[in-house]
Order: sequence, then C-alpha cells, then structure tokens
Amino acid sequence: MQSFDTVYLNTAACGLVSPKATAAGMHLYTQFAADSSVYAEQWKAEEENKIRDTLSAFLEAPAESIAMIPNFSFGMNCVVQSLKGTEKVLLYRQDYPSLTEPFIINHFDITWIDAADDGFTINMETLAGLIAEKAIDLVAISHVQWLSGFKMDLEKLAAVCRKYDVILLIDGTQSLGAMPIRMAGSGIDVFIASNYKWMNAGFGTGIMYLTETFLKKYPPVVGGNNSYRMQAGKWMYAPSVHSYEPGHLNMFGFNVLAVAVRDKLGKGLDSIGQHNMQLTEYLLDSLDASTTTLIGPPSLENRSSIIFLQDKNGLGDWLRQHRIIVTHRNGNLRISMHYYNTQADIDALIQCIRMLPGSGRQKEK
Repeated sequence: MQSFDTVYLNTAACGLVSPKATAAGMHLYTQFAADSSVYAEQWKAEEENKIRDTLSAFLEAPAESIAMIPNFSFGMNCVVQSLKGTEKVLLYRQDYPSLTEPFIINHFDITWIDAADDGFTINMETLAGLIAEKAIDLVAISHVQWLSGFKMDLEKLAAVCRKYDVILLIDGTQSLGAMPIRMAGSGIDVFIASNYKWMNAGFGTGIMYLTETFLKKYPPVVGGNNSYRMQAGKWMYAPSVHSYEPGHLNMFGFNVLAVAVRDKLGKGLDSIGQHNMQLTEYLLDSLDASTTTLIGPPSLENRSSIIFLQDKNGLGDWLRQHRIIVTHRNGNLRISMHYYNTQADIDALIQCIRMLPGSGRQKEK
C-alpha cells in the first residue's frame, strides 16, 4: 500500500503561514521583551501607517476607506448596527452564519434566495428578480460560498445592484488572497474579510472597506482608540472608517498580515488566481464520475479553487488516514487549492481516491 507525505488541501479552513510572516510577528514580541512601550509607540507612529498603505495598494482603494479589524464577524456586526434597521435585505440561505445571523437577530425584513436544483448555482436572474419584486435595499452575500465553492460574478452582481440602487455588502473571507479583487470601480459598498484563510495571515485580523457614500449615509455607531482626533488641544470623537477599529490594534497579527500581503503583491494576484484555477481545472479533469460525485457542474464557470465531493464509502476517513488534509462540511468533502499547492498534490489526491477500497478503480486492479 503506497503512503503519501502530508498533502495540505485545506486553505478554505485555514491558510498556511509562511516562516517569514511568522518571524515578523515574533520580532514584535521580542522587542516587547526589551522596550515594550517604546516599540509600541514606534509601531503606532510608523508601522501602522505603512501597513495601511500596503493594504491600500493590495485592495486598490484609498487608505482612508480601509479599517483594520479583528475579524469578519466583528466588522459585520458593527456595520449592521449602523444601518437603520428598516432596510429590506436579500440573503443567500446557505451562506455563512456570521453573515446572515446579524440580520436575523436584529429583526430585519429578509428575503432569502436558494441555490438552483444542482445545489451549487446562485442564479443571477433569480436574484435580480427578487430585488425588483421585493424592493430590496441591501444585498449581503459571500463572494465565494463556503459550502459549495460557488463564486459570484461580482461585476454582474454590482451592475444589478446599481440598476436598482441597492447597497452591496460582500464577505470576501473565502476569496481575498486567492484571486484579484479590486475595490476601485467595483460597485461594492462594503467589503469585509478575515485573514486566516486565503490571506495566510493567521487568526486575529480582518480587513474592512467602506465607500465614502456608505459612510456618509450610515456613519459608525461604535467607537475605539482610532475614533478620536486631537482638535483644539482636546481629544474629540471623529467618526470615520477607523471608528471600526476597536481599542488598540493587534500589532502581532498585522505584522504577520503585512508580510503576507507583500508576498502576494510580489507574486501578483493575477498569477496566484491563474495558478489556483489551473489546479482546479486539473482536478476537475482528473476526477472519475464512477468513483466520486462532484457538487456542481464539472466546469470552471462560477468556480473558485474550492471543490466539493460527496463523502461516500468512507472517502473522508480514507484521505485522513493517508495524510491528505481536507475538510468535512455538510456531508461533503471540501478540497481547496492555493498558491503553494502543486499538480503533484492533486495527483496524490486522485491516486488516493482511486485506491479507496470498494471503488471501481480499486476493483479493476
């Protein structure tokens, strides 16, 4: 029986953090062991602004439109609190709970959209029809779905929202870092993402982008350390996107993020996206319908580099036994490929699937 080295195909759960990024965080704590207050003040005076500029280049958005937050859930709950509460909201029923629950528990008027009969597709015409029929004010949806890997066409979605004068809020946690996402001219009003998946920056940081138009219409109703500015010799509350930054920032986490972002800028988001989709196409072409059941059509249309297979005949346990790391979700296996994965990883996965006891391929041998 052939064995495999560990094959990591689980970035959709948690991305690998590079030694260089880890070292950047450890450097901060090493400094804290010697001159903590001095280095902390230096970080706030110098490094914080450098990181904001790095994020600005990464998102192609003004630095004054970006907040550095603890995670997606924090940002999402804060933004929902800034709404009036009377908005009619369109949500996807199978979306991530951190996106949908804040609207539910705050008793918004919600219209739900479901997947098509294939359990994968979110139909744009259906979505547009619901917006018009229900007089929707706000659409909140994930760019890439966590339970299917379905990727929304942001350009088409933004065009629909503009047509009906609808606010567009996007959860980018399952896409940011895996493909190019440019805020400039995107038509997205609110974009929020955690950084522990495709950004490869560990836990404890997130990014939020708000347009100036959204901020003026829905000013923040929360405040933290960066909400205040010195005016006439006094600290005064000055609401801005930075009001969403609670207390003091996670310096360790944002040091790690800064290195991860610069690494991606060096590689190029277009190149990363192309690499990820090439591996996705290779996997789709290599799957055998007689031994596996794919969720969604076997094409790249509306696909991310997240693929779901039904967990049949003990496939999940079999992969785990052979050190191929994927995630079990909702009775399916989630396989996700990022820039550090190779065709050899996919070959190992396919070979292991074919060796599954009881599979047609295994019987042929």
